[in-house]
Amino acid sequence: MTKAERIKNTLQETKKRRKTQKAVVYQLKLQNLSRKKEELLKKAFAEAKWLYNWLVSNTERLNIPPNKISTVEVKVGEVFEEKPLTTLGSQIKQEIADRLKDNLRALEKLKKKGHKVGALKPKKFINSIPLKQYGITYKLDFTQNKVRIQKLGDFRILGLHQIPENAEIANAVLVRKPSGYYLHVTCYLSKEHFKREPIREAVGIDFGIDTKITLSNGLKIDFELHETHRLKKIQRKLAKAKKGSRNREKLRFLLRKEYEKISNRRRDVQNKVIAFLKLYGTVVFQDDFIKGWEALFGSQVHSSGIGGLKSRLSASLETPVIVKRFEPTTQECFACGKLHELSLSDRAIECECGWKCDRDVNSALVTRRKGLGLGPEQAVGLDRPELKPPEREAAARILGSNPYIRVSFPL
Repeated sequence: MTKAERIKNTLQETKKRRKTQKAVVYQLKLQNLSRKKEELLKKAFAEAKWLYNWLVSNTERLNIPPNKISTVEVKVGEVFEEKPLTTLGSQIKQEIADRLKDNLRALEKLKKKGHKVGALKPKKFINSIPLKQYGITYKLDFTQNKVRIQKLGDFRILGLHQIPENAEIANAVLVRKPSGYYLHVTCYLSKEHFKREPIREAVGIDFGIDTKITLSNGLKIDFELHETHRLKKIQRKLAKAKKGSRNREKLRFLLRKEYEKISNRRRDVQNKVIAFLKLYGTVVFQDDFIKGWEALFGSQVHSSGIGGLKSRLSASLETPVIVKRFEPTTQECFACGKLHELSLSDRAIECECGWKCDRDVNSALVTRRKGLGLGPEQAVGLDRPELKPPEREAAARILGSNPYIRVSFPL
């Protein structure tokens, strides 16, 4: 069997195995960095930028084998200087060139579809370096909590215990953030690893402004993370700082660091909510146009990150069911299906059939019913399903662990 045949068979086996697996990305932090290690990492990211921009300026250079590229021309002021590439390994150089090829192919696809696209431009910053081949460009040492990166050496990492023993480790990305350097490792786990006994077969969700998420069992989840006083203080100082000064660059770094903190908090809120919703067998929600809400409720929508949460639900949940955007779930009576004219100030729905319910809970119940393909006559009983003790316990354990989430239980 030739080498090409062996590679082809391996790729086919991997593709077949991936159908029974699910990808998970683990974030590991590089810690206890000495000054020498930090300078080495800074130089690696600088060289990655030089190489990428050198290839972008003339795409014909992509035909050059990356391992033969040892120097590149870099614009310094008004002149070009030759800079040596001493910290990037040959495989990492290849992966940076492959990333550029992928970008060019993506632009070509958009152009064929009729989109107006421009040429790729040089980057001012590159904050991620691809490490595709496990065992060559990087390797994890679970016994000593270390990672070895090609030509950069060993680094102690925090969070390696997150990766299960049966995980199949694939590619990774070395990421630079204001708070430090991280390694994002992609692992593949069997789908059986994620299977849990659901605490309820199905639940409906209603998205809102006053209460961000209302479930069909009456549980209400609210969360908001506004800009901090520290962020506003840094912004005021930055507005007064002289352009091009060191003080301005320092303030810009502090500003990025503060934005990262706020983003991490919002991301953690989303993770907690998704982790709770994964306990249900089927989750039904409506395809609301949340971006359109910003015209009236801009700060509330932006500070909650509810739009990002909605977009993540489809990809994160095992069995999401999405109801069409223009279905009148808010105005429809859950018991009989009759439509009612409701204003934003009306917080409850009262129907002639005798149905009385909170407006948001009714909307979540209707969303659940429509997502499961049931009519009003097929709905089980007229009362909403009561919140079960396992749901209360899970909500308190998962959602209660985040101080920015407020949970309201039905009476």
